[in-house]
Amino acid sequence: MSTSVYRNLKDWLTKYQAEKISREEFRELRQEINNHSDEELFPVLLDSWNSWDNNECLSSEDAQSLLLRIRQEMNVKPVPGIRKLAWRQIAAAVAFLLMGSLSVYFYVDNREITQLADRVMEVKVGKGERVSITLPDGTAVKLNSESVLSYKQDFGKKDRRVSLSGEGYFDVQKDVQKKFVVNTEFMDIEVTGTSFNVYAYSDKDILEMALVHGSVTVSSVCPPFEKIHVIPNEKVIYDKRTGLMKKIITSNILETAWVSKELVFRSESIDNVLKRVGRKYGVSFEIEDSSLVKETYTGVFDKEEIEEVMRILKIHYGFDYKIKGEVIQLFVTNK
Repeated sequence: MSTSVYRNLKDWLTKYQAEKISREEFRELRQEINNHSDEELFPVLLDSWNSWDNNECLSSEDAQSLLLRIRQEMNVKPVPGIRKLAWRQIAAAVAFLLMGSLSVYFYVDNREITQLADRVMEVKVGKGERVSITLPDGTAVKLNSESVLSYKQDFGKKDRRVSLSGEGYFDVQKDVQKKFVVNTEFMDIEVTGTSFNVYAYSDKDILEMALVHGSVTVSSVCPPFEKIHVIPNEKVIYDKRTGLMKKIITSNILETAWVSKELVFRSESIDNVLKRVGRKYGVSFEIEDSSLVKETYTGVFDKEEIEEVMRILKIHYGFDYKIKGEVIQLFVTNK
């Protein structure tokens, strides 16, 4: 062991005993302890003990009690016939106790760090709202109404992984060393840097991933396991009922229209149309005639006023409506 290492160790141990050691100094102390054998460390520990002011105040009775406690901690039985204790014996025992304390201290320190790293950050979007956030790596995410995005506190240190329920548009910061992964209930999307839209509401029978820029690999997480590579203007559709995925060509106009506050419908039943209108505007619907839910609708709304949306739906479906606060009642128009 070099003189400089010996001096550093003694200095760190003194600070440790005085409870003045910094977190960085403690890590360096722990590293040096790991790098040297017990035989190499013992002189430093003994010297540190002998130079500690508190040892001068220790009486013989206290020393006897101390050693007994240390032996109990170390599960070592006293040697028969030895009654008087030399200071070197006490110092040696305390040195080993100190090493044990360091290990415990480091264990607790690591446990706190691990618990902090495992803490989950969660972003929830309310009904009728949209939220834009920037992740720690610079990735920009836009979340649609009633969506939930979560990620660990240490996002970006080892990997870049998020979980999504709902709909989100991702503009991923490129990092070839750390892939960006979006976990959903039924499929995972893996990229390094790209832009794409994920549609993954739990109350829908399908999940979609539409790629705008870059390249993406989509993998199903349930049998039959599939993996599909996607290029721009393609999207993957996962059917929850069959567990199968397929890739189709798309212009991305319909998939990303919501980002610019548009409502887009693709041959959807009135039931699904009303759910999405309600999600965007924060309202609920009461339907008097169940026959209305058999109709489908395809179209894009770029109007912000719910009255305009309801007027167009009224013409298409042939129903009438009344708005009462956050509740909209639908009923069949008498023809």
